[in-house]
Amino acid sequence: MTIEPIGFLVFLLGLALVYYGSRFAITALCISTLLGAAAAFQLPALGGSSIQPSHLLLLFVTIGVLLRPRQKQAALTSLAYPGPGFWFAAYVLFSAVSAFFLPRIFAGATLVYSSARSSSGLMSIMASPLAPGSSNLTQSVYLLGDLICFAVVCGFARLGHGRFIARQLIVTALVCLGFALLDIATFTIGQPDLLDFMRNANYTMHTAEVIGGFKRIVGSFPEASAYGAAALVFFSFTLILWLERFPSRFTGFATVSVGLTVILCTSTTAYVAGLFMIGVAILFSLKRLLSGQATRPYATFLLITLLMVPCVIMAVALIPSAWNAVGDLANVTLANKLESQSGEERTAWNTLALVSFVETATFGAGLGTVRASSFAAALLSNVGLTGTALFLLFLYSLLTAAARSKLASRENRAIGMAAVFASVAQIASATISGSSTDLGLLFSITAGLASGCLTAPYGQQNRMTRLQRTPASLMSTPVFPSR
Repeated sequence: MTIEPIGFLVFLLGLALVYYGSRFAITALCISTLLGAAAAFQLPALGGSSIQPSHLLLLFVTIGVLLRPRQKQAALTSLAYPGPGFWFAAYVLFSAVSAFFLPRIFAGATLVYSSARSSSGLMSIMASPLAPGSSNLTQSVYLLGDLICFAVVCGFARLGHGRFIARQLIVTALVCLGFALLDIATFTIGQPDLLDFMRNANYTMHTAEVIGGFKRIVGSFPEASAYGAAALVFFSFTLILWLERFPSRFTGFATVSVGLTVILCTSTTAYVAGLFMIGVAILFSLKRLLSGQATRPYATFLLITLLMVPCVIMAVALIPSAWNAVGDLANVTLANKLESQSGEERTAWNTLALVSFVETATFGAGLGTVRASSFAAALLSNVGLTGTALFLLFLYSLLTAAARSKLASRENRAIGMAAVFASVAQIASATISGSSTDLGLLFSITAGLASGCLTAPYGQQNRMTRLQRTPASLMSTPVFPSR
């Protein structure tokens, strides 16, 4: 194991957040999810795998929660039936079990694309017969980390920290914007190496690519698609908070500024998933408006998306140079994407993944065995029909949590809906270009926040449970003091 310089800093930060408690821990954990190109540790024994700072911080966050009984109990009860946490835990545990058994049961039964590392440590994708590998272990550890993160954040939200977590995600959105500006600035002055201290992971870095005259924004991530997917999450989250008039002066600014970076990042994933999320937001706004529950920002949003944006597009069409530049970018990133080398490779990954799903009798090849280019194909090929069904049950439970919730306050409902939108944005991005079943810690944070805000507070639920267990005769019979 090799410790990187950034790993020492993260280790010291982890010790501090164990001491200072939940609020400091949540802030550090949210911001650390942006360091997608950084490595705290290198593990040569596991094929040169990199441990990201966010996962190292999660270890210290977990230790801090275990040292505080109330937080530990709130985190554990967040996984109780029939909430979203129960189905997420079932999906994760089944996936971890599949990583051990299925690659051995179906060894050699089919060809799969899997990740391999060269002698220099760089990752490459190659087709080989199905067999167990180090990725089965690493993907299981990552997915179990996602579950722990979900439980911790959900527990914090149920303890009344939902507003604080929402504010920290807004701060993280602004930090994401700052990394994007740094990326553009260092590229413009010809000094992209200034950010190498946080681009030290064993990934292939696409930090200096240009498409149609536009610099591909990567920020603190290894490629534009990863940045675009993360920025879309923050845009979706802050957009709903702004529509619901969440009390934060930076919500509107974060929505506009991060939304602009999504447009400028030149990521096909961000564009397609972004159009989908805008469509969902329009339908959601229309529903709120027709039901009489909409605030003024909803009407403003509909005015902008349904009237002003088409007018701007028509105005740009009158300027040939600008329209040609936009058209060239759209052709490269959208219209001709599948015809590119990258598009052909990703299509081949998905095709072979679905073939392996059929050739393993729909059981899947086991978590971490098959690499695909779509979250849907990765689910089916790795964990089969059972794992996919468990994830869909979790998603359904998360989407319907707001309808089932009767005790959540208006503010918690707003935060919960924003977190649900952010979670859906991550699933949409992963469905377009996700290579594995691991949606990452940022997904666990938003999904945990949604589940925690849309269920009964921890203390209130305990009181309700005690009342339900109290015999009706004791509740209805008056008790008079003895003389």
